[in-house]
Amino acid sequence: MGGVRGVLQKGLGVMPGASEVSLEYKVNIKSMCKGISSRCGFLLYQDPSRYIAALLEYTMSNSDTENDGSPKRRFSLEVHDKDSLAAFEKGKKDGKREAKPPMDSALQKESDNIPPEIGFNFDFLGPTQGNGGKAPDIDPKDVYNRDRIFAAVAKEDTEDLAGLQSYLKRTMKNLTNTEFKDPDTGKTCLLKAMWNLRNGMNDTIPILLEAAKSTGHLKELVNAAYTNDYYKGQTALHIAVEKRNLNLVKLLMENEANVNASAKGLFFQQKKKGVSFYFGELPLSLAACTNQPDIVNYLLYNPYDRADLHAVDSHKNTVLHALVLVADDTEENTEIITNMYDDILKKSVKINPQMKLEDLENCDQLTPMKLAAKMGKIDLLKHIIRREIEEPGYRHLSRKFTEWTYGPVHTSLYDISSVDIQEHDSVLETIVFKSNAYNRHKMIVLEPLNHLLQEKWDSFAGIIFYVKFIVYIIYMSVFTATSYHRPLEGQPPFPLQGTTKDNARVVGEVFIMLGGIYIFISEIIYFWKRRPSLQILMMDGYFEILFFLQASLLLCSGMVYLAGSEVYVALMVFALVIGWVNMLYYTRGFQQTGIYSVMIQKTILRDMLRFLLVYVVFLFGFAAALVTLIGEAPQKAENSTEAGEKEAANSYSGLYITSLELFKFTIGMGDLEFNENLKFKHFFMFLLILYVVLTYVLLLNMLIALMSETVSKVSSESKSIWKLQRAATILDIERFLPKFVREKLRCGRYLTVGKTPDGKSDERWCFRVEEMQWGSFGKNQFCINEEPGDKEKVKLSSNNKSPKDKNRKILSIGWNHEEEQVPLNSVSTSPSEGEKV
Repeated sequence: MGGVRGVLQKGLGVMPGASEVSLEYKVNIKSMCKGISSRCGFLLYQDPSRYIAALLEYTMSNSDTENDGSPKRRFSLEVHDKDSLAAFEKGKKDGKREAKPPMDSALQKESDNIPPEIGFNFDFLGPTQGNGGKAPDIDPKDVYNRDRIFAAVAKEDTEDLAGLQSYLKRTMKNLTNTEFKDPDTGKTCLLKAMWNLRNGMNDTIPILLEAAKSTGHLKELVNAAYTNDYYKGQTALHIAVEKRNLNLVKLLMENEANVNASAKGLFFQQKKKGVSFYFGELPLSLAACTNQPDIVNYLLYNPYDRADLHAVDSHKNTVLHALVLVADDTEENTEIITNMYDDILKKSVKINPQMKLEDLENCDQLTPMKLAAKMGKIDLLKHIIRREIEEPGYRHLSRKFTEWTYGPVHTSLYDISSVDIQEHDSVLETIVFKSNAYNRHKMIVLEPLNHLLQEKWDSFAGIIFYVKFIVYIIYMSVFTATSYHRPLEGQPPFPLQGTTKDNARVVGEVFIMLGGIYIFISEIIYFWKRRPSLQILMMDGYFEILFFLQASLLLCSGMVYLAGSEVYVALMVFALVIGWVNMLYYTRGFQQTGIYSVMIQKTILRDMLRFLLVYVVFLFGFAAALVTLIGEAPQKAENSTEAGEKEAANSYSGLYITSLELFKFTIGMGDLEFNENLKFKHFFMFLLILYVVLTYVLLLNMLIALMSETVSKVSSESKSIWKLQRAATILDIERFLPKFVREKLRCGRYLTVGKTPDGKSDERWCFRVEEMQWGSFGKNQFCINEEPGDKEKVKLSSNNKSPKDKNRKILSIGWNHEEEQVPLNSVSTSPSEGEKV
């Protein structure tokens, strides 16, 4: 046993730069020797090369497997010779690595900085060994190194590769050895060939595959992937799909390509900055996201290794999630993505009728529909929630069911499962509370979300909101009266005098403090549960900040009052001012005032803040200059000139006073006459005039122009922004109701809308919407009854009606409100070409 290990250790070639063999390799050497000595140890001294080959064969036959079925070696060694040493020596001096090398480039060649690799050297054998101490005798013109192979595949030079298979067999090498790869990217000759196609093919690819097959490394070569962080995981199959080349896809699949290989490099991840393309990491997702239905169909139905629709990437995204993420709301993109989305849904039913692909969640617990809502993919979200499929075999995939029509009036039943707040992390909650999309206000007016929120408001949320409004008016009235009648003499805390007025004041103080505690706790709960982003706060949560500030100031005022300081008055008054400003929060309960409040908010956040930032810079700069100028004025005698200088100096004696004086000039109330006798009066006057021109004339007029432009821009969106703010109020009210109350007030009805694939009743929680659809007027509709009436009693819920439905309120929504008229067209889909065949 010791002899076996000694010869092995002697034969292990460590490439330049590797100082020692790792402990893992030493342990593996020991275990291998113990495992194979009884089987092929006699070969060691007669023919060491055959012994090494037997050793490698043994390790492969006893290997574990990866999750994807590919072999996972416990131990492997590369064969090295003088040609290998030359390759490893090339880039020895230059140790730099490029962070983002190109996948392949005709201008930039592959790196020569090949890292050291442990292997066994053909030249270690002594004269007593079977080959006389010499490595295989190979003519230099028959030697294949990386540069030669890469150049041949790039030029499609099949003649130059004619001796490749023979060379690999004689040297016991394979095409995935380190010396044949690009060290910066891990690119192999097959990957190189995939990037250099002519007329959709490279004739060197079959030669490479045959050579790898002859050495027993076909699967290893076909599934070899990029190794650097930027392109990590990309295989030849990914490239074939990206090249839109079905023939190459078929060729690779015939040669054991891994259909679920994952390209998870940084280039294939979503980034806020820089170029990248996220496609779901899997070949199937790449084919779907790039609109290749023929390749999608082949990957799903090929006889070698079928793609799994349940397969997920490193983010747990399925192919449907990937389609959502590449949607961009342009007309062309939307048509491509929606068609592919529906086609894959239908294929999932064909593969497994019980499969619910749309219900699978990613690592953020988001289904494709919720992901579309969170990412602001409004056109795709509209398609998903209004999807109506006519084919009987796929009708259960519909989320909208046209119930009856009367001319252009359509009554539709919308499936609101995963949409209404009754379910955790619903679409409504995602849009209102969790999305940072710039177009959240546009998504909230989509049907059936628009009517659903209106129904909630009309049935319970509006009543609760108005009650809270009245209570807040009473609270602020008590707050104002108590503050106005505060004691003006003595030091706080003031003793009780027992008078009616004093008792009323104390009751009022207790009342406003309790209200402050309630508001403070409510806002803490709000921020803790919702954890809103800055964008959400600016859109519909700025009042929450003001309420929190009001409560905090009020409670601080109470503590300062008990501490005996009159500073409590300033804190209390500040809280009083913010409290009345917060009255604007309740304007969202009324359309006209709510829209006006939105315009005020946008004007302050967009224009006033920028104006104040620039204005403060001017104000501070000129104030500092004037204070410095006045400080140089001499003050020797009290004559008239000196008195004038002293008066001016007193008016501009410090930054604070000077800033106040300059502010008067900004609003047109400054006085230029008092500084007539200053020593530097001309320069002083020049600075004041310059300040007036820059602030009063320039900045204020720019502010007016910007505010006018903002109002014009926001006016078209203010209604939907107001609806978004009201939606947040509605959902907050509903979330704080007890569960049994929410269940009782739930909008919609539990109906049977058809049959599931297994023949059972397809029961959904549906919401009925009546709408005008002039665009589809006169067109043929699927299964439409032009007799208005309560069809659910006759057809939809005649069988298997839920017992709970007896106590449900029958919902009937009338004509759209003026501000809620949104065109709604039925979506019709057709079977894919693959299914027709």
